[in-house]
Amino acid sequence: MSKSSKMFWLGSLFRDKGVLPGVNLVIGLGVVGLIGTAGAFLGGGWVFLGGCLLAGLGVSLMDLMRLPSRGLLECRRVVGVSQERDQEFTVEMIVKNRGRAPVRVALVDELPPVFARPFPLRGVVGAQGQCVLGYRTRVTVRGDYALARVYVRYGSFWGMWVKQMSFALPVRIKVTPDLSGVRGHLARAQKLLMMQGNVVKRNFYGSGEFSQVRAYVVGDDPRKINWRQTAKMNELMTNVYQPEHGKYISILVDCGRVMGVELTKVNRLERALEAALTVAALALGQGDYVSVTVFSHRICAHIPSGHGLGHLRTILDGVYGIRHEGQESNYAHALGYLESVQKRQSLILMFSDLTPFLLEDDLLAYVQGMRRRHLFVLLGVEDPMEKRWSEEVFPEAAGWSARGAMLRSAAQKIRLDKKDRIRRWSSQGIHMVEVEEEHLAGAAVDSYVQAINQGML
Repeated sequence: MSKSSKMFWLGSLFRDKGVLPGVNLVIGLGVVGLIGTAGAFLGGGWVFLGGCLLAGLGVSLMDLMRLPSRGLLECRRVVGVSQERDQEFTVEMIVKNRGRAPVRVALVDELPPVFARPFPLRGVVGAQGQCVLGYRTRVTVRGDYALARVYVRYGSFWGMWVKQMSFALPVRIKVTPDLSGVRGHLARAQKLLMMQGNVVKRNFYGSGEFSQVRAYVVGDDPRKINWRQTAKMNELMTNVYQPEHGKYISILVDCGRVMGVELTKVNRLERALEAALTVAALALGQGDYVSVTVFSHRICAHIPSGHGLGHLRTILDGVYGIRHEGQESNYAHALGYLESVQKRQSLILMFSDLTPFLLEDDLLAYVQGMRRRHLFVLLGVEDPMEKRWSEEVFPEAAGWSARGAMLRSAAQKIRLDKKDRIRRWSSQGIHMVEVEEEHLAGAAVDSYVQAINQGML
């Protein structure tokens, strides 16, 4: 038998259609064989042994005849077509039996390798009834996945024979970025937009729509004090106005080589996308216009400006399948493209690595030219290895004392130089923020809230 024909035979027998002996058949024939052998030695002869074996085979054939035909079994999969990365979700398998005898079923769903696989699922389907078998799984990588076939084994209650079959149940699932952190940041940001004390500025008195009266806190504009309520409450009270919205927010997400660096659980691109979606959801909920551009050495995706929370689904559909690329990012091309499509003044939030901007003055000079029209904020994730080396105390073993001191001093020098350059460029109006991975979304929200509350746009 050739290799290809052998694989075809194994596939047809163990994955699709086929009839297999059950465990109870092996046990039953073993017991019958022992009884027949004992009877043969006690005087029954070979006729008694053959009769026992024939009786056992007859019973097994009766069990096989009681199994419903494959056409009497139906299977259906129920699953949501959109799921979040690394979040558990439930898939329901509904098996229906139109036969006259109950059956035991074992089911395996054909899932891509990045899905958790809790198989096989086992259950009992009554005669003329149905059974719902559910399982929970999760996906560790974003993207678009196809679920194809479901493989089912079923046998009678005697369990002597098992039939196999498969059902073609094609469905596509979109796995979007993890939005669990988005909800927590949104709840906090809503309060910041309303309650944060504003810096005193001219030409912004009473700007926005009146919201409420609350107790005065340090940093509030004294011109907004409500003297009538102050007299009634015997406590200094101030008017609160919702910030003016309808602003334009442009989000740039780098998906080049440096964004593929693995962090604690995911890579930099995953953290950047989660933070970008957090800011987008907040801005859209406040009535602002949001556009998203994903780039590397080319423009990978661009979602034009839109408003309303319905636009968040458009953004998700446009970026959920983005993966990091091996090429170096072309920042000048991305910024030039954004200037060509965004004619209005906007807040530009770029999620990338800060190192290329700190080492190449040409990039920052280009950004400095853009800030005549736009407000630019660059956000990045700090290198965890660099931070660990700058804080770690190395053991004083042979050779480690000098080497550890050198590593620590070099890491500290890099961090100090980076902070100095960030401070220098921030003083010139180019804001840079580098934080730990779990704080990236919070830093992005704070940048947006500060720009809106202080009327920078």
